[in-house]
Order: sequence, then C-alpha cells, then structure tokens
Amino acid sequence: MADKVTDHVQTTGSESGDQEDKSSIQILRLDEELQFADGGAKAYSVVAGCCMGLVSVFGMLNSVGAIQTYISTHQLISVKPSTISWIFALYIFAIYASSIFCGCYFDRNGCKAAKYVGYVLSVVGAFCLAECEQVYQFIICLSLLYGVGSGVLMTCYVSSVATWFKEKRAHAQSIASIGGSLGGIIFPVMLRKLYSQVGYKWAIRILAFILTACLTPSVVLAQENAAVMKYQTKKLRWGETARIYCKYSVDLRFLKDWKFLFCALGCCFAENGLMVTATYFPTYAIATGVSETTSYTLITVMNTAGILGRASGYIADRFTGRIMILMICLSIMTLLSLVMWLPFGHSLKVLYAFSALYGVVCSSILSLVPVAIGQVCKIEEFGRKYSMMYFMTALTSLAVLPIAGVIIGTGTTKSYNNFIIYCSMLTLAGSACYGITRYCAIGVRKIKF
Repeated sequence: MADKVTDHVQTTGSESGDQEDKSSIQILRLDEELQFADGGAKAYSVVAGCCMGLVSVFGMLNSVGAIQTYISTHQLISVKPSTISWIFALYIFAIYASSIFCGCYFDRNGCKAAKYVGYVLSVVGAFCLAECEQVYQFIICLSLLYGVGSGVLMTCYVSSVATWFKEKRAHAQSIASIGGSLGGIIFPVMLRKLYSQVGYKWAIRILAFILTACLTPSVVLAQENAAVMKYQTKKLRWGETARIYCKYSVDLRFLKDWKFLFCALGCCFAENGLMVTATYFPTYAIATGVSETTSYTLITVMNTAGILGRASGYIADRFTGRIMILMICLSIMTLLSLVMWLPFGHSLKVLYAFSALYGVVCSSILSLVPVAIGQVCKIEEFGRKYSMMYFMTALTSLAVLPIAGVIIGTGTTKSYNNFIIYCSMLTLAGSACYGITRYCAIGVRKIKF
C-alpha cells in the first residue's frame, strides 16, 4: 500500500519514539485526503460487492447454530458433543487462520487472484456439505474447504473496503457487514423449513445455490483502491517469494507493539466469546425444553436485531471511536449474560429478549473488531496486521470451542450455567484488552478513539 499513510495514532505522535513536526503531519493528512475516496459511486460499489460476499462468509457463520443443532440430532446423534464441537472449532480456525497468508498477499498484490480462490473453495465446500454423514466428512467440507474459502474472502472484502475509506471506515464496514446479518436472518428460517420439506441434502444444496448467487457478483465488484496500494511489480523467484511470505505473514515483531498486542487479544476473546455463544445457544434452548423449531426462531431474532447494531459504525466514526464502543458493547454483553441469561434463561420470554439484545450488541462488536486494528496500525500494514490478529484468533478458537463442549458435557442445568459464566468471562476479558489498547495509545485523554 502507499507509503506515508498513517492512522490516528501515528499522526498524533503517540507511536513509540517517533517525533514528527507539524508540517509533516499536515502533509500526511493531506495525502490521506487525496488518496482515500471516503465516498463516491466507485467506493460504494465496492461496499455493495463486499456486502453480497459477506452474506456467504458471515451469513453462514451466523447460522452455524442451525447446522450444529440439526446434525447433532440426526447424522451425528451418537457422537459426543465434545467431538462434534471440533467440527466447528476447526471451521472457525480455518476462517481466521487462512487469512494469515492472504493478508500478506493483499498488501503486495491486492485481491485480484485471491478472491477467486476463495470463491471456488467456498462454492465447492458448500455443495459437498450436502453429502456429509460422518465427522471427518464435515471437517473436510465445512471446516477446511468452506472455512478456508471464507477466510480468504473475508480478508479480501474487509481489506478492500479499508482502502477506500478512512474517516468513514467503520461506517462503511458496518454497511458491508449487513450482508452477514441478512444471511443470518434468512438461512436459519430457510433451513428449518427445508429440513422438513426436502430433507437435509437438498436443504444444503439450495443454500449452496444462494451462496453462489451472492458470491458471483461480489468477486466482480470487490476490488482494492489503486490510489493507496503499492503493488509488488518486480518478478521474484519462487524461493524469494516463499521467504517473503514466511517472514511477513507471521511477523512476531508486531507483538512488541503493546497497542497491537492487546487489540489482537481483544479480538481473540471477543470473536471467540460471541461465536461460542451463538454456536451453542440453540442447543441450550432445546435443553431448557424449547422445541427445535423455536430454537431456529431464536437464531433469526438474534440476527434480525443485529441489523440495528450496524449503526455502531456511524456512532463510532462520529462520536466515540471504535475502541471505546467495543469496550462498551463487550461490557454490556457480559452483563446481559450474567444478569439475564444465567438466572432467567429457563424462561422462553427471557430467551427471546436476550436473543434480541444479544443480536444488537453482537453485530456491533463483530462489525467493528476488523476495523479497530486500523486505529493502531499504518494502512500499508493493515493487511498483515489484520491477518496476524485473526491468526491469533484462530489459534485461540482451537481451545475455546472444545472447552465449551467439555463444559456442557451431558447438558445438565449446572453444566450450562458454567458454560454461561465461561462465555461471560471471555467477553469481559475482551473488554479489558481493548481498554488496555486505548490506554497504551492515548492514555486517559477523553478523545474519540
């Protein structure tokens, strides 16, 4: 990406030991205004394309509870919950881990080729998922093929939007992520009806056709902003290329920056805390005596309410800043779990209310976590630091979901209560990490960050 492009932290002189005079800061800001479109038909066409593409990425991720609930009571009814949890742990791992090389690739080449690789893997994985009957088959099709494809596409879509917007970046990312909420609203209801009407195989095939219809225009519209990209033009030998990817894809030097380290840890706790809740919430509802149909409805309520949460991008850009609103939302999520879900989760009315409130807060968090990294890094490092952050999240997910499956165990009331406390501690830890990030970046100053 372009040289001399910095975000808020760099231009305010809080980067460790870097001293910039006022004239250089003004030049940097002028460069940013010239390079970032922050609006216009072209920029918003990219947002529209990413929105359609994220129907596949986050729409499926938001609907994974509908798949987990069905296969747990049908194809894998004789398999332990802790074993089934590995399917979804590896799925989330693949989504986040696959971005590690894609981020480095994006910084050097844009998303021209990568988005088509993600497209093919996602489509093949979705159609093959319909044929799965054994645990290893679900791992290959959902966890590996679809997971890796989704991870590649997620990096391409989020990074592409980041190159077109700066001042309105959180708002633009929130608009793009609406696609994930729409998928989360439609897919669980659709699958619930199709399971009973045409069976599992055709239900998943119809889902795959819809995903393909959304992905096809998205890979055409989504593209990086050439004005802020610095492409790799020199042709390198395979050995040199491999050395670059090994050196920069997992760049441990980033961890020396405390702002980045705690921002990445905040992402680890926030993303995994919310995903483990969304994955097992339908199963929890069924364990309290709710019907399978109603459990799918709860997922729909959750994702419908999530559309309201997309307003957090506008609020963050205009008033609070991205890190601050993440701290607030994660704290609210913790309180909702401990004050509403834990003591009163046996009531269906409370479950509906919790689903709605959870949906608003969850979508606020998920839409801002990817762009929060832009607060603590230069734009030319965005792809690599973004992918490094999600690689850390992927490693964390390998432990978080299986631990949840072990805690739930046979599904007694006590075990589910322990599970709720476990989820609450994850979101609380996420809020604390973002608080440390803010302190490391700007101290205790009351400014938008």
